[in-house]
Amino acid sequence: MSHANQLRYRGVRAFALASVLAAGLVFGNGSAAAAIDSSNTIVDREDRAVEAIQADTRIDFVPPLDGNPLTREWFHHGEAAFKISGPHAEDWKGRITIGYQVGFPATLNGKIRFDYSTPGLGVDLGGGDGAVLKIDSLIPRLGLQVEVGFGPGIQTIECASGEISGTSGFLRMSGFHGTVTGVVGPTNIRPFVMVVGASGDTVITYGRLWTL
Repeated sequence: MSHANQLRYRGVRAFALASVLAAGLVFGNGSAAAAIDSSNTIVDREDRAVEAIQADTRIDFVPPLDGNPLTREWFHHGEAAFKISGPHAEDWKGRITIGYQVGFPATLNGKIRFDYSTPGLGVDLGGGDGAVLKIDSLIPRLGLQVEVGFGPGIQTIECASGEISGTSGFLRMSGFHGTVTGVVGPTNIRPFVMVVGASGDTVITYGRLWTL
């Protein structure tokens, strides 16, 4: 690569990184500085180790803005990461998904409504080892209503996902906002990270319970 092209490439990367930082999300390579909360690993059919990681997780419950006693509201901070090792790890491709298991003792009418919000961005940020994370699909699906019965029950909600490739990378969340409406009694939130390879090999790591 020529010197001019190198400068142009660095400028594009700097602009992309600045755009992501401004929106409260950071993509990057590795998760060395983060405190790992949970992880899980599988070996895929190509004999590569595929690891899903949660790190620096913190969920802050707050009084619901709508004032509804059946609403639970929270802000999620932390990292969702992946690591690939083994033969031809740099060629690995897949998808990362973040979401929650929501456990509740009862509902008012057999339905719960789940809302979340995070920036919908269209930035690809790669690294020296070939890792690329495409975040254009991280767009909120507002107003998801689920038939769950009168409880007790556990509902799995996939919030956002994006295409990934290479040997490692992470999504850092700050102020990821979620609410669930229609629940009665204490409500448990368990965050998870799921990594699925292009061949369908799947690994999920579940974090600790957070209770309101």
